Amino acid sequence: MSDALGLGIVGCGGAAADVCRAVAGVPELSVVALHDRDLALAEDLARTTGGQAYATLEELLAADAVQAVYIALPHDLLALIAMQVLESGRHVLVEKPMALSLADADALGQLAAARGLTIGVFFEMRFAPVAMAAARLVQGGAIGEVRAIRIRTLIDKSPDYWTIGLSGRSLSPWRGQSARAGGGVVLMNTSHQLDMVSAITGLSVTRVMGSIETTTPGIDVEDTAAAVLTYGHGVIGSIVAGAHVPGAADGEIIEIDGVLGHLELEAYAGVLRVFLRRPFEGLPSAQWLEPEVGDGDALVGALAAFAAAARDGTRPIVGVPEARQALATILGLYRSSAEGRVIDL
Repeated sequence: MSDALGLGIVGCGGAAADVCRAVAGVPELSVVALHDRDLALAEDLARTTGGQAYATLEELLAADAVQAVYIALPHDLLALIAMQVLESGRHVLVEKPMALSLADADALGQLAAARGLTIGVFFEMRFAPVAMAAARLVQGGAIGEVRAIRIRTLIDKSPDYWTIGLSGRSLSPWRGQSARAGGGVVLMNTSHQLDMVSAITGLSVTRVMGSIETTTPGIDVEDTAAAVLTYGHGVIGSIVAGAHVPGAADGEIIEIDGVLGHLELEAYAGVLRVFLRRPFEGLPSAQWLEPEVGDGDALVGALAAFAAAARDGTRPIVGVPEARQALATILGLYRSSAEGRVIDL
């Protein structure tokens, strides 16, 4: 469409390839420019999107067609490049975790507000139909007041994940380096579940105590973690995470206990299970149910929501406050493990 928001892509690895495919389902967006330090990666995506590949960030930001920029870079570069994009007068959609410190996250929010620009964070899984269905049930009162939350992040990643990622599009050891990645399985994976829990329940973590370990040779980020969380209103939560759990499949699960029911969510498998102590809007009680969740693409939903916020000048559904909440919890977990004590957030 002629009035589509012109989107630049910075960082053309696997995440960007997925986003480029999803943009085709978002009429409000059009990929017009791409940049990667490996120009061949940008040129590859340019062939499929019709955008222009640029050798430098400066060239991309000089292109008049670029109105917003999606940033998919190693974690240590996200805040730095997002700052540059905001300073150029463009809206920003930045991959999670957005920043590696709360100070940098706050600085991004302040700059965006000062410039009147939109900054969104790409926590796309809250837009998965199964997560949105869970949110409707919980917020509608189906399971009553929430009492406990359990997050399991059990994955059987290939040992070479730390150097090639999931897609294998680009070779780099940054994922296994604490200084660049900021964290391992909790930051890379559990962060999505933490954000989904916030979207589903509206609750925030207020206290965390946990432990992390690194068992994979050649990396210095955690591949194993466990934590106890305290949410508002006296809700207790937990995290169990492992990056290399033999045979793990569909092991990224959220469980939510309420006084009137229980809900289990497998977002990546698209499975929602509920048990209710009383009927709710046509759902019977006293039996396990798998409600219909509908169709939809989480990536398309996240991109469309960002485009709408940028177009209308409204606050994005997932912006700095939401991403900051997940980041604060994870940094608190890491600090708790290092210091051996409970951390109040």
